[in-house]
Amino acid sequence: MGKSKLIIVSLLALLLAGLPSGSFNLVDYLTNQIATDKHNKAQLDYALQQNNETALRYAWQQAKKYSLTWQRLAKQLAKTQGQAAYELAIYYQTQNIPLQAKAWYQRAIRLEFPPAFVALAQHYFQQNKLLQSEELLTRLPNTHSETTAVAAYVLKINLAINRGDIHFVEDKIAEFDLLKQNTKQGRLLLDNINKYQVLTSNNNNDLTPTCANSLQLFATNFAHLQYLETLIEGFNKQRLSQFICFSPVRYLPIKTLDCAEGSAQAIQCDEQNWQSIAKSINTRFVGVLLPEGGANVHFGVLYIDAKDSLDVFIHEITHLLGFVDEYPLAKDHQTCATTQSQAFSENVAVLTKYYQGSRAEVRAKVLQELPWAEHIKDSTPILQARTRIRETISSQPHWQLGTPKQYEGEIGIFSAQTCANQMNNDGEERNVYAFKALATPTKMQYFSLDFPNEYVSFLQKSSFRYLMPSFHYNIALAHFQQGDLKQANYWLKQSSSWEKEQGRKKKILQGHF
Repeated sequence: MGKSKLIIVSLLALLLAGLPSGSFNLVDYLTNQIATDKHNKAQLDYALQQNNETALRYAWQQAKKYSLTWQRLAKQLAKTQGQAAYELAIYYQTQNIPLQAKAWYQRAIRLEFPPAFVALAQHYFQQNKLLQSEELLTRLPNTHSETTAVAAYVLKINLAINRGDIHFVEDKIAEFDLLKQNTKQGRLLLDNINKYQVLTSNNNNDLTPTCANSLQLFATNFAHLQYLETLIEGFNKQRLSQFICFSPVRYLPIKTLDCAEGSAQAIQCDEQNWQSIAKSINTRFVGVLLPEGGANVHFGVLYIDAKDSLDVFIHEITHLLGFVDEYPLAKDHQTCATTQSQAFSENVAVLTKYYQGSRAEVRAKVLQELPWAEHIKDSTPILQARTRIRETISSQPHWQLGTPKQYEGEIGIFSAQTCANQMNNDGEERNVYAFKALATPTKMQYFSLDFPNEYVSFLQKSSFRYLMPSFHYNIALAHFQQGDLKQANYWLKQSSSWEKEQGRKKKILQGHF
């Protein structure tokens, strides 16, 4: 007998060992042997060579999870078994390979594996693809485990929270039975709903802010609320934290403010809508984090989006405290429409560039226009002679505003980019120039830079002269723009109540901020 025939006979003997006499089906026999864990190695190896699903599954379960052997066997099984496809999707998700993860989730869904429907829906949810997430949940097979049912139920409520459908949330929470509440997902959902006041909006009304410059921040879903908490934690480690304090972040349905969002434009909202929750807010300022849009501050309201960093967050808060951008503003920005009639910010002044008269007189006149005048040393020049100017009839000296280069390390008057490239209606450059206190770039020009110690000292000594009015001023302005003077005056009074200094009270009551 040849050697190869002998091997085949020996293999068959091992495969058929213990087989009862009579007719038999080899596939069924091996499947039963493996399923009942009565097989030997030769039987398992032979069954694997034949792609026997029971053998493949047995070997897959014995393999080290996520090993190359595990992956190879999973891909073979995933042709017909949804669980294998689902497990592969989880593996690729942990490896941060989203396209592969999505493909295997979709394979598991085609094989009607219920957990895959919820997992991919959750994946879409985290990407803010809410419609795709909702659509997938509608296709979830009726037959599934209690674990899958709870996960789907919780996701449906989270989707409703994200789209601002509070009535749906109220209805579903009423159905939230004890079984769901006792799951990890159920407890987390209920804790978040309570913590962020999803179904209540008056818990903060009796809280007294811990400082005058208080800020209430909102977001429209749990992930963004948690990100706000991270931003606040980071801000509280900064030098500016001594000047502003935060109330606990709160949920706000995305429908409430009617905001126009878009990554290429600044966030704009119908600020009249703040009046619907104003009684539940006991802070001077409010802010909201939205899924997208350009960060900005409009009087007492701060807007940021979910992609904004801590540096952006800090920069925007400085606007609430009275600082102006040191990078070029929009060409039609009101700040640069004309030279200032009075000081308006902690760090920037908009003045003419050229002066005539005695140095002492001009210096005294300019210093009256500067909010940081008291921080400039008497020995620091703020004017430079213009020697090439044709003499006028009066022969008065001509000066150009600005501290010389050799004094760049001191507080003085230095050119700012704030009003660069400003044009009037005729397309001609406006004769207005912005000046700042420091020669070096600051956080008001580049977000990533530190907030200067000098600017901290400005705040400490200025008693917040250039602080933004409270958010009630925004509500008043919205009413005024719609011609409702009665409501506008009511909200101006609410805003003025936050002021201690009579000049600021009067300015706000007149709507001249």
